[in-house]
Amino acid sequence: MSISSVDSSNPYAFLNTSSVEEEEQDAGALALEDFMSLMTTQLQNQDPLKPMDSGDFLGQIAAFGTVSGIGDLQTSFDSFAKSMQSEQALQGSSLVGHSVLVQSSIGGMTAEDGLTGQVSVPESVSDLTVKIYTEAGALVKTIDMGSASGYTSFSWDGIDESGTALTPGTYQFTATGTVDGENIAFATATTAKVESVLINGTTEGLVMNLAGIGAVPFSEALEII
Repeated sequence: MSISSVDSSNPYAFLNTSSVEEEEQDAGALALEDFMSLMTTQLQNQDPLKPMDSGDFLGQIAAFGTVSGIGDLQTSFDSFAKSMQSEQALQGSSLVGHSVLVQSSIGGMTAEDGLTGQVSVPESVSDLTVKIYTEAGALVKTIDMGSASGYTSFSWDGIDESGTALTPGTYQFTATGTVDGENIAFATATTAKVESVLINGTTEGLVMNLAGIGAVPFSEALEII
């Protein structure tokens, strides 16, 4: 049987050993004690004619608490960020191949589906008109929608005013109507297919690459179709 050695000159040495171990394990408490000791010394040596303001004193205590906890906060934030990125990656992969509705004045026209969109008409109008333009700005089609109010859908089959089928690609569009005798432009949106997604390291988060439009933050999607 082995017997642990004890310092005969100090019969209470084994008591001090556990105390030292506890102090080493509680480094945070030691740091706090050091801080309070420094604060006490500062108060004792302050100019009695210019005592420390109570707000400054509390501010230093708050600053110490912030600094001492910043390591734990950073670890928590890093873990949370990784979790969010994993969730966004899973969400993004399920979007590819689907169509989304986004606010836009440009859209992609395809031979199969043409170009579809939506107009937000806050007040009822009797002469809603949608005009389609090439990327260069040439007018190719005017669609008379007639009476409309609220969210109104429109579609274009890619045929211009002369009956010619135009080349699939990106086109611009506008929507106008008369309100109280004044011609008003309305907000428009279009549906586009999600070709790929990117997890952006900035505040944009998940970014969709939409056919005919380009990069659009997922947060701007009005509807997933």
